[in-house]
Amino acid sequence: MKTHRFFPTPTALVLASLYTMGSLGAQQNRVPTSFFLPPPPSDYAADIGDRPGAVGTGEGSRLNPTGLNPIGIFEASPFKYSFSVREGYDSNVFTTHTNPISSFYTNFAAGLDYQFGGPRLQLTSSLGGGVTYYYTRPGKKDDLNGQFTLALVYLATPRLSISANTTIAYLSQPDTSLYGNSNRVNGDYLYTNSNIEGSYQWSEKFSTVTGYSAYANYYVTQQLNNTQSFWSSTIKQSFHWLLLPKTTIVAEYRANPIIYTGGAGMNSFGNFALVGFDQIFNPRFKWTARLGCEQRFNQNPVDGNSTYFGPYMETNLSYQFGPASTLFWTARYGTEPSGLTNVTQRQTFRTGLTVSHAFTPRISGNLGLNFEEDYFNQSGVINTYNQTIADISAGLNFKINRHISLSAGYQFTDVLAPQNVTMAYTRNVAFVGANFNF
Repeated sequence: MKTHRFFPTPTALVLASLYTMGSLGAQQNRVPTSFFLPPPPSDYAADIGDRPGAVGTGEGSRLNPTGLNPIGIFEASPFKYSFSVREGYDSNVFTTHTNPISSFYTNFAAGLDYQFGGPRLQLTSSLGGGVTYYYTRPGKKDDLNGQFTLALVYLATPRLSISANTTIAYLSQPDTSLYGNSNRVNGDYLYTNSNIEGSYQWSEKFSTVTGYSAYANYYVTQQLNNTQSFWSSTIKQSFHWLLLPKTTIVAEYRANPIIYTGGAGMNSFGNFALVGFDQIFNPRFKWTARLGCEQRFNQNPVDGNSTYFGPYMETNLSYQFGPASTLFWTARYGTEPSGLTNVTQRQTFRTGLTVSHAFTPRISGNLGLNFEEDYFNQSGVINTYNQTIADISAGLNFKINRHISLSAGYQFTDVLAPQNVTMAYTRNVAFVGANFNF
């Protein structure tokens, strides 16, 4: 009997490539998706509030689970414009432990989105910026912020798919969910997160993914730049075996050098040996997990050289429980840059849950829950201490028509450090606003 070998179609490769892009990397973090800062609750997905019954071309639809348009994204205009104004209140503008200073603020922001695509190439990009004015904040009263994102998927051959994405953001406020970031107001900083991956299907059941990612924080203030700005690179090679029709087992190696660009003497080099799985329950429900060990060689200007060896874990789960309703959960344990002067690393467990739901075609909302536990230990520099961060956000959006919507949101951040109380603070941010889309 003649045996027919099967190789995935381009559509299947797109799905695999997109799923790979969504997998957690060595520096998994929530990429900032909003240029409205101080950080309000997460923005709403573009299709929230659209016709709930629409299927066939939308994200996660029954007829096209990849969400890509097979005949290309050629509308009257590939550009979408957005403008917004928000009035808000910040209870602790300097994130201080004692004598917090509060202020009302006004935020103006604008954005531009671009989409292009065909059967083999999908590209999306966005550019945005905003200004926030604090009425009673001492000293500098305005914050400027901007962001650029680019993502693409390219089907080079029936076996080879290439995916790439990058985010560059100029931020003024801390984001506790970002990898290696300080949780306090430290002035303006530049954040970038980029990766490129190639997936090759060697046979019906075996494939490999080769990738490179770069993550960096750069502080504008020279003193902070000299001690806390860093560049983290990761090279990874993973091997995927299709064990069951919906279950893929994975073995993966990563090399991760971290360079402190200001010459702080806190460079490190990490090795990761991981195993895990990619589980696709159905087009709407996916789960990815990696578990293994991390070895890291550290430098420190005070403590000297040291070696860390410990467990590493990362996982994420996504579930689309309605036509315009999604749930996303992520968790990670491993080392990160500390965000402190002369402290090379911290051990961090972080987990987050984000839910977006369209109650009606006009009313939608979201909820975000984030938890982080940090352990600091640098002999000769600081006393050992733990830090706990809880961040809760919620928001509502009312769509007046296809161009205008009203929004309101609230975010609560609580940082606890019983052994180092000066690092602790509480912050409340609330806002109401109007959004215009064309």
